[in-house]
Amino acid sequence: MSAPVRVSRVIHTIHATSDIDRCRLLYQDALGGLVFAENYFPAEDRDAALLYVTDHMVEPMAARNPDDLTKPFARQAARLGQAFHSFELKVADGKAASAAFREAGCTIASDYGVFFFVKPESTGGVLLEVCELPMPNDPWERGHWDPRVGAGHACGVTGLDHIACVTADITAALRFFTERVDGAVIEDERTELPQPARRVLLQVGDTRVAFLQPDDPSGGPLGAFLSKPQNGIYALAWRIADAAQARAHFEGKLKLRLTREGCVTAGFAIEPDDFLGARHEFVA
Repeated sequence: MSAPVRVSRVIHTIHATSDIDRCRLLYQDALGGLVFAENYFPAEDRDAALLYVTDHMVEPMAARNPDDLTKPFARQAARLGQAFHSFELKVADGKAASAAFREAGCTIASDYGVFFFVKPESTGGVLLEVCELPMPNDPWERGHWDPRVGAGHACGVTGLDHIACVTADITAALRFFTERVDGAVIEDERTELPQPARRVLLQVGDTRVAFLQPDDPSGGPLGAFLSKPQNGIYALAWRIADAAQARAHFEGKLKLRLTREGCVTAGFAIEPDDFLGARHEFVA
């Protein structure tokens, strides 16, 4: 493979769920999510909603017939349960990107031409969607997008800080994200959160993505994550204006439990079981 594939933005993060209506409402009520589209994709027999939490798009997604394991998404959902599924890279030419990744030895799946998936064994542990098309009715694409859509919401989220990923092979992750695509290393350092690990922060398109490799992959919260079926995405870390206000919002009317256990940031998280398997962390 010659030149890295250029990534213009991270389009969204997919949240696999068994209850798309509840999931969509949770993003709206807890995080001020703005839903701009809903769709059904017959080829994979799954429903999805598209929403923005300030500047980052999240796509709750559910298999319509979860017992039909002939469909790729249903198989993934059966393996993972409710969890983050993947994040999506925007490229100029899907077919050219697919060919470039295959030439570099990457494993491609569900290739529909204009979008496809790169399997975790090729990326250092993260499932990636790659697409050339805009999302249906995406306000970001319309030229007058203002990410302050959640301004005034009680959660006080001001933007996505980063996508946090956990890997057992950070060398492979760096190879993919700096050689196969045009990501750049921002920081490469040690961390103690939530356990001793190497942490590399990358700029991928318009989004920061952190990879953590624990020193002890058999223990601690990160080791526990690696030991179970997962696609590499550990958490979405959000910036908030006021931690006390956010805590009051989550714990009050919504009755969401909060925790510091397992946090990869210096902030706090909503218990993943209370957010349909997804870990959201908040840093002031």
